[in-house]
Amino acid sequence: MFYLIINLFREIGQAVYSKLLFLNFYVELKLMASIFKRGKTWYISYIDLSGRRIRRSLGTTNKKLAELKLKEIELALAKGKLGFAIDIPFGDFIEKYLEWSKATKSRNTYLTDEKASRDLIEYFGDRIKLSQIKLPKLEGWRVWLIETKGYSKVTANIRIRHVKAMLNKAVEWQYLEENPGEKLKQYKVPKGKPNFLTEQEVKKLFSVIENKTHLAVFNLLYFTGMRLSEALNLTWEDVDLEEGFIRVRSKKDWHTKNYKERFIPIHKKLYEYLEHLKKVSPEKVVPYKYRYTQQLFEKYSKESGVKATPHILRHSIATAMASKGVSLQAIKDILGHSDYSTTLIYAKMTDDYKRKALEKVFNEEE
Repeated sequence: MFYLIINLFREIGQAVYSKLLFLNFYVELKLMASIFKRGKTWYISYIDLSGRRIRRSLGTTNKKLAELKLKEIELALAKGKLGFAIDIPFGDFIEKYLEWSKATKSRNTYLTDEKASRDLIEYFGDRIKLSQIKLPKLEGWRVWLIETKGYSKVTANIRIRHVKAMLNKAVEWQYLEENPGEKLKQYKVPKGKPNFLTEQEVKKLFSVIENKTHLAVFNLLYFTGMRLSEALNLTWEDVDLEEGFIRVRSKKDWHTKNYKERFIPIHKKLYEYLEHLKKVSPEKVVPYKYRYTQQLFEKYSKESGVKATPHILRHSIATAMASKGVSLQAIKDILGHSDYSTTLIYAKMTDDYKRKALEKVFNEEE
């Protein structure tokens, strides 16, 4: 027993010494690393483990992001010098991750990261060590999302995907040796076909919109098939009325879903609405914010009796194009799908649509 107590005190002493040693090295490394600006780009200067002075571009004009990268490098240097990983409280990791997410991801993705983080903290608490979160505990959290929070399987799967990405970043930052959520399974969800409006339903929806600016925004979303976030981040620099194209591209504080840019032809019916929007909003094409635009869809869906969302309009124009024989490659390019299989859904939807139309004709003749 005596020797057990002695060994226990020895281990505690070594742990305390290691942490003090780390803090000492970390302070030293902070003094040896710094960021500076050259032109519009931020650079970092630091001394590596061999004693060499390293100066390199961080590839960003965002100071906040540059400061985050500085912290990452300082931490990596400290870990490399001491040879051990730091076990931090889960809440501290979440705070750091959300700071990074806000600086690097789109607003909507960041907000989903935030929701997933809240669910994690609610289940695990914020003082548990990051290393204590193992697969069995994550399995319990996965069940809790459905049984206690009452989420649908689709919503639960979104949370699971974001948490997996979060823990991958913990591995990248060397907080964890491996991702404990790598084998965490998503719920099986039957793949349903996306909702869409027929051309008659689109006309019915648009017919109740008397405000011309509102109508212009609805037409913009429909005739371009853009995602709402893409439309809200569109500036007049992206619209070429003379050549007849809209350029969808990433911005300084926002990026497209797959980080790629694409060009969408301007439909002839859209010109008058774009000219109106240019008079109303000289900088951004759409003069509204995300939530207000959603509220407009709720309002006009109720008034018209046609259930519509920005994404349903996106599905609707894709289905309309497919039904008129537009090639799937063209639809893929216009909508900005990264995976061809996503576009194939519209071909199947069109087949069903045609079949039902044909059946309806014969039923009427009987």
